[in-house]
Amino acid sequence: MKSNHRCDHIGLYTNHSKKLVDFYTKKLAFKKIKEEKLERSIFEQIFGIAVDCHFIRLMSDSVMLEIFQPIARRARECIRNNVGINHWGYCVDNRELFVRRLRKQRVPVIEIKRKDHLVYFVADPDGNRIEIRECNKHKSFRQRGGC
Repeated sequence: MKSNHRCDHIGLYTNHSKKLVDFYTKKLAFKKIKEEKLERSIFEQIFGIAVDCHFIRLMSDSVMLEIFQPIARRARECIRNNVGINHWGYCVDNRELFVRRLRKQRVPVIEIKRKDHLVYFVADPDGNRIEIRECNKHKSFRQRGGC
């Protein structure tokens, strides 16, 4: 049976979210679909940095970008050398089954309670973060082919 696994999104750290949003929306025709503040506790659980963060989600036909900018100046200085890609989303057919299989293979899984749902991350051997997402919950994006 063929799987529908594919890239779901790319997450970017930045100290200049307005510049990135302007570039992607004005030059590459992305649309802003979400903007919110991520609380320190959520951001720390996901990325290991205890800061409040400005979060923006952009979308084009087949690419979703998530932009993260620390709110505090001190925190922006801390990530100065780490701007760019910080994680990517991997879309699977059945997330719960996939995560169980990873755990059976002794892959450490980060599980985070966010509002009314769980978010799962794993890291590859180089430490690159991968968010595990379910394809069926994002059908309109799935039909466009992912990133």
